[in-house]
Amino acid sequence: MNSKERVKGAFSSKGFDRLPMWFGASDELTEKLCAYTGAEGYEGLLAKLDADFFPVHAKYTGPPLETYDDGTYETMWGIRRGGVSYGMALSAPLKHAETVKEIEDYPFPKTEWFDCSFSEHEKEMAKDYYVIGGEWAPFWHDAYDLVTLEKMFMDLLQNPSVPEALMDRCLEFHMELNDRIFAENAGLIDMYWFANDFGTNRGLMMSPETWRKYLKPRQAKLAEQGHKHGMTVCMHSCGDITSIIPDLIDIGVEVLNPIQVYCKGMDPACLKKEYGKDLVFFGAIDYNQLLSFGTEDEVRENVRLMIDTLGYDGRYIVAPSHDLLMGEVPVGNMVALYDEAKNYSKKYAAE
Repeated sequence: MNSKERVKGAFSSKGFDRLPMWFGASDELTEKLCAYTGAEGYEGLLAKLDADFFPVHAKYTGPPLETYDDGTYETMWGIRRGGVSYGMALSAPLKHAETVKEIEDYPFPKTEWFDCSFSEHEKEMAKDYYVIGGEWAPFWHDAYDLVTLEKMFMDLLQNPSVPEALMDRCLEFHMELNDRIFAENAGLIDMYWFANDFGTNRGLMMSPETWRKYLKPRQAKLAEQGHKHGMTVCMHSCGDITSIIPDLIDIGVEVLNPIQVYCKGMDPACLKKEYGKDLVFFGAIDYNQLLSFGTEDEVRENVRLMIDTLGYDGRYIVAPSHDLLMGEVPVGNMVALYDEAKNYSKKYAAE
C-alpha cells in the first residue's frame, strides 16, 4: 500500500494498514535528522520516517528580494522581516493608511512572479504520496503585518472598510495564484491546506462574532476553491479555536491542524467525541513541551495515547502540534514519534 492509498483509506475509515503520518521541519532540523538517520536529503528522510505527505509549492521567480547584513530581508509584500525561519515583521508599510484608495494604490505582489507547474520529478512523487498543494494563503497575517495587529483591530472597530479592503486584496492574490496552481496541475493535488492563526492559549484573539463577520466569509472562499477542484480541504490555526470549530465544519473544512493540546479547550478526547464524525484531526503530538523537552519514552507513550484517542477509526494524521519544527527538537524524539506511530497504529488497520 502506498501513501496515497493509505491516506485515502484512513480518511474513509477503511482500507488502511496504519495511520498516515506528516513530517514538517526547518532546514536545520531536517539536516540533523538526515545525519542521524543516514537519509539523503528531504525526500530520503520522508522515506526513512515513512511519512505519507508530499507538499509542492509554487516557485518564486519574481524580482530579486533585498537582504541585509544583519540577516533581515524584504519580502514580496514590501515588509522587512527578521528572526528564525519566516521570522517577524519589522516594518509595516501601510501603518498610516486611512483610506481604501491608499490600499488600492499599494504595490501588492503579482501572481506572474511564480512558476506554478509541477516538475517531472514532482509528478513522479505524486503517484505514491498524498500531495498537498496550493497557497498557504495567510491573508489575515499578510494584512495585519502590513499595518500592525494593533491597527488592524482598531480599524475593524472604527474604520472597517480599510481592513476589509486590505484583507480582500491579500486574499485575492492567494486565490488568483491558487487558480493557476490548480489549473496547471489538475489531478495531481490531493489536499488543499490553508492557514490563518486565530487562536491564543485561552481562546480566539477576537470575539467569535467578530471572526464570523470578517473572517469566516473569506475563509469560506478558500475552502470552496479547494472543493471546486476536488481536493480534501484542511485548515491550520494555532491556539484554542474551539468556539469556531462548528463554523469551520460549516464552511467545508474536513481536516483540522495542528491541535495544540496544551491550549485551553483543545482536549483531544473532547474534540474527538464532539467533532470526530465531521473532522479528521491532524497533529496533537505536543511540540512545546513533549517533543522539545521530553524523553523518547515519554514521546512514545504520548503517541500511543493520541492514537488511541484520535485515531482508532483511522481519521487522524499523526504529527506534531506545529507544521514546522525548529532545530532545538532532539532528533531522537522525532525518530521515536514516527517509529512508534508506524508500529502502534497498525492495531487499528482496517481492510
